[in-house]
Amino acid sequence: GLYATAVRWHKKLIQRGDLPSSARRTEPVMQYLAVTGQKARLMEYTRLMVAAGVSFVPYDTQDMLVMRVINDESDNSNNGYNDDFCARLMATRFFSIETIIGTLGFLRIREIGPLALRAMATRELLHNPYCRAIENRLDQLANAGLSTGNSTFSILVRQFVAEGQSHLLASIVSCDLHTDTFDDHRLQESLLAFHYVNSDKMAFDRTMAILLAKVPTALIPAKRWNLTLRSRLVRQELEAVKDTIGKMQDLQIQIEPKSVVCMSQKMLSPRQVGRGPAETKELGLLIRIWQDVLRSGGLVPPWVWNEIFRRLGMSGRLIMFERLALWLASWYSSPTYRTSLSCLLTRRKGDAEPLQPGMVIDLKTSNPLHPLHVIFGSKLQQAIVAWGFQHTFPSHKRNVAHGRRPDWTWGLALLRKLRDSDVYISQPTVRKAFKLRVIGLFGPGNSKRKINQRVRRRNKDSLGAYVGKAKRVWGTDLLHKNPRRLDQAETSMIRNSITEVE
Repeated sequence: GLYATAVRWHKKLIQRGDLPSSARRTEPVMQYLAVTGQKARLMEYTRLMVAAGVSFVPYDTQDMLVMRVINDESDNSNNGYNDDFCARLMATRFFSIETIIGTLGFLRIREIGPLALRAMATRELLHNPYCRAIENRLDQLANAGLSTGNSTFSILVRQFVAEGQSHLLASIVSCDLHTDTFDDHRLQESLLAFHYVNSDKMAFDRTMAILLAKVPTALIPAKRWNLTLRSRLVRQELEAVKDTIGKMQDLQIQIEPKSVVCMSQKMLSPRQVGRGPAETKELGLLIRIWQDVLRSGGLVPPWVWNEIFRRLGMSGRLIMFERLALWLASWYSSPTYRTSLSCLLTRRKGDAEPLQPGMVIDLKTSNPLHPLHVIFGSKLQQAIVAWGFQHTFPSHKRNVAHGRRPDWTWGLALLRKLRDSDVYISQPTVRKAFKLRVIGLFGPGNSKRKINQRVRRRNKDSLGAYVGKAKRVWGTDLLHKNPRRLDQAETSMIRNSITEVE
């Protein structure tokens, strides 16, 4: 931190005749002037010592000075040197690049890092904006036994030089991103969408190249299409999204699970918690796309279906709901799925892990990891029973064109069909859901939700009729365990409404 002060004192002492015994004692100052690029002051300081008669070994031999500088700054934990320091050395115009490369090779340093490579490329491109100049430097590095490493930045430099893409080479060298961020895929994909939204083609192409740098050659087309699809989803260009998906299907390119999740986040209209969606027209499109993904051997994270079912149930589209539920039950129970080489199971929302072949065969649908258990969990089972009751008497605002008017037993009937299709359905969960609906219809007090108030107001049947019909549909009593009596808690909640129990 006191190099500048040392330089001034050295100069004053030499001018007053107080000379160092040799130039070696002044090497720290010489190194400081050299590394910081103060060539004029270095030459002046050297001439001053020569004129004063100091025993001096000429520093025209830059190799000696570079060698001592590198040795002083060496870092044995990182291939013998510090990448940040070497980058500053490469950027110092006092030393020629040939000298730096030769010295690094002489010291048997095996590899230069991305910072040093970037500094070298920046210095070269100032005088020659074409790939040929960098190609020559890469050849010099190779001849000196120096590797440029396997960082994303280094891979891209070699790739662009080999392909002659001078514009992309200049872009990655001059952009304001640190080379470490090139390996941060989450950040780079966010930047890709940002550049797409802002129609910055050069930045978009650069970021796309960064994301594809370490992708195996055979997988690059599929990865490029999926990245493009997600960028268009972020911008919510529905027609462009449809066009991209159509082309991917024509080319038989799989839609990645990450793209499926992005669709669920970007294509569905906003919805407040506890409220149905304002629009449901996008549901049919998403369902068809995801079914095609499954049929083609792709992977759809099971949990993404939950929001689809919520929207279908809340909007009263029960026929479409039932059709999809039975299709999924059939698909995830089919031999095609069971023998798939890579089956997707979800340990927690948003975190999908591929399994080894054959693991799915051993899983029962009661296993929390099975896709059918993930899709038809206890909350959805309760909701299915509730939607059967709630949509028995649709409001005037609700479009009956969504399907024929359902009976209140729709939910119980669907759950039984799912149970018969080997989906795990919890008897206590169904009993609890039915009991809550009956309490809402016949118990004291009123629900604050308008849809429940409407059902209670329009209901004409007795409790006994509900219990009997539920038993015929489900197969067993749901209101209580003992069909001949109600327990005390049930009696207290619906005591004023019980007329008959069969």
